[in-house]
Amino acid sequence: MPARHPALPAHATPETDTPETAEQVVAAAARGRHRRPVRRPAAYLAAAAVGAVLVNVLLSTGPAAQAEPATTAASQAVSVADQLGISAPAADGTEVATELTGHLQELAASRAQREDSEAAAAQTQAAADEAARQAQEAAAAQAAAEAEAAAQAQAAAEAEAAAANATTQDFHDYALAQLGGDESQFSCLENLWGRESGWNPDAQNPTSTAYGIPQFLNSTWAGTGIAKTSNGFRQIDAGLIYLDSRYGSPCGGWAHSQATGWY
Repeated sequence: MPARHPALPAHATPETDTPETAEQVVAAAARGRHRRPVRRPAAYLAAAAVGAVLVNVLLSTGPAAQAEPATTAASQAVSVADQLGISAPAADGTEVATELTGHLQELAASRAQREDSEAAAAQTQAAADEAARQAQEAAAAQAAAEAEAAAQAQAAAEAEAAAANATTQDFHDYALAQLGGDESQFSCLENLWGRESGWNPDAQNPTSTAYGIPQFLNSTWAGTGIAKTSNGFRQIDAGLIYLDSRYGSPCGGWAHSQATGWY
């Protein structure tokens, strides 16, 4: 018959049971049961904490031991982690908060940079739009000025053509209209310029620079603001300006001419 092994007492513990102290657990892990973590220290730290709690439960002998504060198990877990060479992360999440703060700062900086770029682009576009508007206005103003100049040139050409074909009666009608229809003043003017040039716009004094219907000297033209011209209508305009500024009216000029022979 096979030999019977003596029965173990109910309170006896086989040699393969869990070591009786936390130090023995650490020693056993250090002899070969524990592989030093390389990339996952948090997992091993959690395992160490669980082991410490289990050891604490196994070694407890009464309700008082089970009621120990959670800080005892936590401190044992940290002690075990220290002996195993595992660095515990900060319990208050400082490293995580620091990392999150860094990411938030990077996002804020990126957003600020993007907003600055958008603002600069908006300013550039606004400047370009303003330059385009000013260029458009300048082009429109230039076109309007050119159109006005062309119209004036055409009007002047038409006036020259009309003056070249004008008759003495045309000049009389024009002078009367410029005098506002004042027959008495026109009568004085008709006598004055009739004696000076016979209302001929091309009349030239052979002994002086007197020229045209009013027989102005070259120096007299400048005082009227009208350049010397062969246009009989413009000569009438210049003559009326001179009479008004020098004698007050055509009749005043005619009176002076009668008294002195010139005006």
